[in-house]
Amino acid sequence: MPLAAQTEDYPLSNPGAGTTNHDYNLNVNDTVSVIDGSGYMKTMKVYAKKTGMYQVAKLDVSAWELKNDRSALKWFKCNSVYPYFNMDDFKTKTAPYKTTIASLMNCCATDMGVSISSLTGVSSWPTYYIADENEYNSMKSDLDNCVVALKTFKHLPCTFLAWEMNPAVWIAVVNNGQKYLDCLKAVGNPDIKRTVDRILKEIDGAKTAASNFTGGTEGLYVCSGCYDYMYCAVSTSYRKDWFDRMTGFNSDAESVKNINAAFDDLKSVCASKISLFKMQDWYYKYADSGNETVMKNYLKNANALTIYKKGMSDADWQIEKDAFNVPIYRYKRGQMLVRNSANDHPYCKGLFYVIKQDYSGGGNYGASYVKEYHEELCGCP
Repeated sequence: MPLAAQTEDYPLSNPGAGTTNHDYNLNVNDTVSVIDGSGYMKTMKVYAKKTGMYQVAKLDVSAWELKNDRSALKWFKCNSVYPYFNMDDFKTKTAPYKTTIASLMNCCATDMGVSISSLTGVSSWPTYYIADENEYNSMKSDLDNCVVALKTFKHLPCTFLAWEMNPAVWIAVVNNGQKYLDCLKAVGNPDIKRTVDRILKEIDGAKTAASNFTGGTEGLYVCSGCYDYMYCAVSTSYRKDWFDRMTGFNSDAESVKNINAAFDDLKSVCASKISLFKMQDWYYKYADSGNETVMKNYLKNANALTIYKKGMSDADWQIEKDAFNVPIYRYKRGQMLVRNSANDHPYCKGLFYVIKQDYSGGGNYGASYVKEYHEELCGCP
């Protein structure tokens, strides 16, 4: 019923305004901004007004149209008619500050006690945070400049449109800009939080593994990150090195504090259990003086070590071949059980090697070298 929709009984309404009856108390002959039923803003002129309604027409409406075209004059609810302002000009002048305003939406919604959707038009909003003091200062400057830009408009009404096109939302944010900046400054980096939460969960898993361990050759380092976490728990120097490597969050004091506390808690459980963890005897079953020397020379502080055991777990070379059955390389697995009295923990280490020789042709192989290496804390003999 397009014609009926223009009558007093069926006034048009801004779909975003809902049931609100907010009225800017405009006057006949005022140039106004109107949100039509499709959510588009148009510039029109007021021809009549009644309680809760305005009758408007386009600015260039002709006398003939006013007299002969029943649709030339349209009735709108008061929540759809606003003091005139230039939306294109508003969007252009505020564009440089959109990111800063968007960043403060969550703080604004919380402060006002409203849903984020009432400000943004969407049910969820990203978690913003301030990376450093430079970003804080840059955002503060944006707010100051945004205030200057907004002051160039005589009217900044609530249009009930999406926040980018609703001046009232911008006013709400900039009027409390300092408060919202400080609110945002207290928000943690969500990427750091996810990482730290994962690490804390894994440290808790290491604590469970240590609690359940009763001794032997298996069952201590059975969870993700168990070895690293237990090493951090019992060694101050290793813990420092570990934090130095964690560049994703090691500058966040609260994260470091929480993880340090978790390491201290883990130490209270695992410190006595590591000495119960033993290397298996078959690791050192076969002697191989040449490769044992290669393993020892690989270590930076070999002369400072007490070597309790050394040997190979492979009696013969294991040969890897290509698709044409031609040798590529061969390898042996070797182990050492050592103790360094200079360490800041009382445990031994099991050292695990893969010794490799590359195939050089004619049935010959090159010199031995360490292809893979890792270590585990364990009890001493």
